[in-house]
Amino acid sequence: MLGKNFVDQCLQSEIISDPWHHTITKNHIDQAEFDNLRSQCEKLLDIKMKDMPTYKGQTENQIKPKHFKDFGINWYDQILEISTKIYENRKELTNHFPMHRWFDDLCVTAYIGVQPPKPYKHEIHDETESKIWSSVTYVTPDINCGTMMYTEGHQDYLAKEAPWKPNNSMIFCGVEKKTWHSYESTEHSNRITLNIFIKQTSGAKDAFYP
Repeated sequence: MLGKNFVDQCLQSEIISDPWHHTITKNHIDQAEFDNLRSQCEKLLDIKMKDMPTYKGQTENQIKPKHFKDFGINWYDQILEISTKIYENRKELTNHFPMHRWFDDLCVTAYIGVQPPKPYKHEIHDETESKIWSSVTYVTPDINCGTMMYTEGHQDYLAKEAPWKPNNSMIFCGVEKKTWHSYESTEHSNRITLNIFIKQTSGAKDAFYP
């Protein structure tokens, strides 16, 4: 039911057109399972990037499901169930949006994102071309920056922010030179998210399902 409920809520979420098409799904993951995930992710709030087993010199880190156990996170079965249902409903999920890319070879990728404390800022981008559907669920801490949206690829064109609230998801289908967005850390702890994408399989090094 966890995966089905995740997908059902995606499809029931209202499309917001300002400044470009996206959805905000509130209380997205079944509460007990989200509380379980969040409690396990609390240990990541103060971890240093260089101390993470998956560290390869990057400024932020992505904990893929195969590495969950390395961080003491017991949530593999849950992310597999969610990813499976997303893949099975990939056409419905993308068709929920007025515009989207499509490839015949698709997969689902997923990870727990760990972004360092302020003043960390991720550059403004319109989404990698291989990604056709993007979902970020805010996990912990209680307060941080959500997802900032722009009308052009420059900070002067900031239009609005999808507010940070644990267990809310911001979802969109990337459109070239349209879906400009960024995120940053506003707190002294790390910023923890759950990221899931439907993307082209060709060239993907991080396919999770199938």
